[in-house]
Amino acid sequence: MAKNEPRVGDQRPGGRAARVRTDVLEAAFALLGEVGYEQLSMEAIAKKAGVHKTTVYRRWPTKAELVLDATRTHSEQNIPIPDTGSLHGDLVQLARGVVATIGSEPGSRRSLSIVAAAAASADLTAALHTFWAERLTATAPIVERAIERGELPASSDPTVIIETLIGPLWIRLLLTGEAIDDDLAGRVADLVSAGARHQRP
Repeated sequence: MAKNEPRVGDQRPGGRAARVRTDVLEAAFALLGEVGYEQLSMEAIAKKAGVHKTTVYRRWPTKAELVLDATRTHSEQNIPIPDTGSLHGDLVQLARGVVATIGSEPGSRRSLSIVAAAAASADLTAALHTFWAERLTATAPIVERAIERGELPASSDPTVIIETLIGPLWIRLLLTGEAIDDDLAGRVADLVSAGARHQRP
């Protein structure tokens, strides 16, 4: 790698490098929703982004790294960490953000294909672990703010509460195939916020 070549995930504030990164990540995310992880190729991503494939490989040596970066960027931009002023409001908004991502046909195809491919790919499994660790860390302030407001006991575990919120949504995607919609997001948020307030110390 050249001395000044951006590393995976690097983004400069402007210029061609930043534009190329954005174009490649958007192309990767779009194609992932169209064809799934197994059929996704670096060559197809480069073609859709309008860049040479060597440009893609220099920044993202593996498909798993590129998919991680594309998924991370999409989540940061489209599932922001809510701050509505209440635990319930934050949980509703977060759950709806997840629904918007995995509830559509491209979203479900994208998510299911990544999970299925991870079973045979150590690189992709590691990328998924990294992604979820980052997202759980990013959403922890929802619970921390609720503790500060006196809505939750001080012993509340942010990871457990957020996992309890998004778990039912992913169960429907991965196991039951039932509808994933805003109504479900609201009902799950109702249960989690009520249960979290009455958890045992």
